[in-house]
Order: sequence, then C-alpha cells, then structure tokens
Amino acid sequence: MPYRVVSFTMAQVRQGALGFQRQLSAVLREHAEIKVYSVSPFDLDERRRFKDRFGGDIVYFLNDAACQECERLGLNLQFLAEMSDDELPRRRTLVVGTPERGSGAALRG
Repeated sequence: MPYRVVSFTMAQVRQGALGFQRQLSAVLREHAEIKVYSVSPFDLDERRRFKDRFGGDIVYFLNDAACQECERLGLNLQFLAEMSDDELPRRRTLVVGTPERGSGAALRG
C-alpha cells in the first residue's frame, strides 16, 4: 500500500498546519481505514534521517484513504513523495487512525 509524504516546519506547525489531523480524526467513524503515521519521537536517528530527506521538522505518512479524504475535505497538503510500506520508518507512531488490535502506540513496520 503506498503512502504519501508531507512534512512541516515548526513555523508551519505554529501557524496551524496540523489542523488536518483534527479534520481526519473527525471522520474516522465513517472512514476507519484512514491511517496517518509519523516517525516515532523516540527514534532520534530515524527522525533526523527523514527530516534531512524531506526538509521538515515533522514528517507524516498518509495512506490512500487519508489522502482521498484530505482531497474531499479540500485540505491542500503538499505531498512530497510516495513511499511503499517497506520504506516507512521501522518505528512509527499512529497519529490519526484506529490502532490495530494487539499493537501499542509505537508500531514496527
């Protein structure tokens, strides 16, 4: 399953760039397949690697369902790349979505 990448600087975060999370969370009941991940806050090397690669302080990975819903809601996220499951960070945190049964907050890919 492909994931699309979006990243934000801390300045963008302060200006409200993370509002898309609230909007996606609000529609989870109707669209339980939505998944948005970020790099685990506890994996500093991985965070640095993705920050260097995509240029933002915070990097998110949205699945197809999340991207489709962003489009439907009129959210103008600038996607930087598309990645496969294998390319996702090995330690990641579910930011928006319903956790899989039997998993904790940090997931291993």
